[in-house]
Amino acid sequence: MRPGGVVSFTKLNSIGFLQKNRLYIVMCLSLITGIIIGSVSLASGGKSTEVFKSVFTWYINGREGTGFFIVLFSSFFYYFAVATAFFTLGASIVGVIFSPIICCTIGIFFGGISAFSYSQYTLKGIAFNAIILLPAALTFCICALFAAKEAFCLSVIIIKLTLPKSRPLNLSGEFKSYCGRFLIIVLLFALSALVDAAVTVSFIKFFSF
Repeated sequence: MRPGGVVSFTKLNSIGFLQKNRLYIVMCLSLITGIIIGSVSLASGGKSTEVFKSVFTWYINGREGTGFFIVLFSSFFYYFAVATAFFTLGASIVGVIFSPIICCTIGIFFGGISAFSYSQYTLKGIAFNAIILLPAALTFCICALFAAKEAFCLSVIIIKLTLPKSRPLNLSGEFKSYCGRFLIIVLLFALSALVDAAVTVSFIKFFSF
């Protein structure tokens, strides 16, 4: 075997992986872009500081001193709203535009409150992010990426059907599969809300802001 054989094979596998998961990568980049925007806008000061202060206060007030089921249902309500937004947009031609925009907005939200807690509470803010915010944000963002990808794909199919000389396609079958996949995504969002509630109730009592 030639010395470069293994390297070439690995490179081809990497390219194939990137091509197969390109939509996830696009949505992930949109999310990361939002996190950067949220962090940078906070660093620039001005009205963004007041905005993220209000968001952070809302986030804390909704969790501090509340019971497990209140946090669970509250989190799932917001998560379900996000899932519904993705589902609705995916069933239209605008899903290709707004799916990455929603991912970016989610990134701005978490990036902003994370940066605010860092800047205002230093070590306590770092601990808050690591123990409470990060587990909930990570599970939620993974679910959002799945939802964004599904919404984007169906929206592309709908756009193709509106083009001249498009091939006939059983859209009802595609939509049924779309609904089935989103049902799984909603269940994943419920699991994310469960993680959020469990972590919050267990550790929020150690923080006071």
